[in-house]
Amino acid sequence: MPECTNTDLENTRLRQKIPRWKLAGMLGVSESTITRWESGEIRPDPDDVDRFANAVSDPTLWHRWMLSNYDSYRRRYIDSKEASGLSALMGRYRYETGDVMSIHNIAERDALDGKIDDPQLKQKLIKELQEQIAAGSDLLQELLK
Repeated sequence: MPECTNTDLENTRLRQKIPRWKLAGMLGVSESTITRWESGEIRPDPDDVDRFANAVSDPTLWHRWMLSNYDSYRRRYIDSKEASGLSALMGRYRYETGDVMSIHNIAERDALDGKIDDPQLKQKLIKELQEQIAAGSDLLQELLK
């Protein structure tokens, strides 16, 4: 699982071309708070990341942040042998689907910029689709029990 860090917050905001001051207004925080989150000086809480993710139109950001920053969340949804219940499998599938959608968004933006068929992006997509298929298979097997 790739780590989701403060840099991902900034990169996501920049990809959406949202200035810090505007995002701050959307979230009801100060611009300096956004700067401190993006620099890693302070860590936003899960509710802040959820609002951030909604504001920058990245529905996977919250889940990736939680998996990267909260051991208890990661153990519950990914790492633990007990993470085999339906909700854990659905969480894992949502996470893997989010990775694929993130790559889709990058490819779509690249196409608009005239960049087509980036070989590195293609390899990353193959890897993420394989992980999504595995998670989907596990989820399907649980549902068929």
